[in-house]
Amino acid sequence: MQMFCQPTKFQLMKTACSLSVLLFALGHPLSALGFEGRIDVSVTQGGQASGLLYTAGTHCLRVERTETNRPNARDIVNLQTGDITLLFPHNRSFVRLKAASQNNRQPFPGPPGPGNLPPGVGPQGGAAPGMPAMPMMPMPMPMEKMELNPTGQTTNLLGFACSGYEIKHRGQTMEIWATDQLLPFQLWLQNQPHRSGPRMIQDAWGDLLKAKKLFPLLAILRIDNGPERYRFEVKAIRPDHITDDDGTLFRPPANYFEARAL
Repeated sequence: MQMFCQPTKFQLMKTACSLSVLLFALGHPLSALGFEGRIDVSVTQGGQASGLLYTAGTHCLRVERTETNRPNARDIVNLQTGDITLLFPHNRSFVRLKAASQNNRQPFPGPPGPGNLPPGVGPQGGAAPGMPAMPMMPMPMPMEKMELNPTGQTTNLLGFACSGYEIKHRGQTMEIWATDQLLPFQLWLQNQPHRSGPRMIQDAWGDLLKAKKLFPLLAILRIDNGPERYRFEVKAIRPDHITDDDGTLFRPPANYFEARAL
């Protein structure tokens, strides 16, 4: 008669360790939402180069500048909810931004209807019949919508399969090579994002990638038939299990105070 035995605790731990080793060997550590580890980035704009460090844990992401010559903001992202906490070392404060309000930019108003116009402009609700109406004030044209368009091209960067994309806007083109094997992209935020006004490609491209759950390994912005204006380039990808035993990596420091979001 064949006997079946329950695996011992040691055997279960050994199997789990073997699985972890295999995943690390493949370069993709086990994580609830995908990649876990560190990503080193170089950003060049206006002839000035800077560095960014992305630290991705199981449920949180930290984005920070690597320069130490000034107290730059640090961003902490909840990968499950999309909420962002901005840390400001210069005054030891932090601001929490809800995912629904991060890009809650005021929509451009369309032509107003009768009864919604300022006094003396256009047809007024309750105006006497037959009275001449003043001409409506001209309305500015709505802002041009930016879209992330696939080019159909593919390549391999740092061992990750990448697809090509383009964003065209007002005589500029951003060429992007991005992968779905890492995590949804998050631009580094120095301050709270503006809620109104026209957006530049440098401000909008991160949201377009995040919506597709892509992470860029290379992005180059050029003036059409002109010079390069902006470059985002991943220099190294270091898979690793990120621990936060003392609670300082993905939380505001204990001596920081919470400021009100604008």
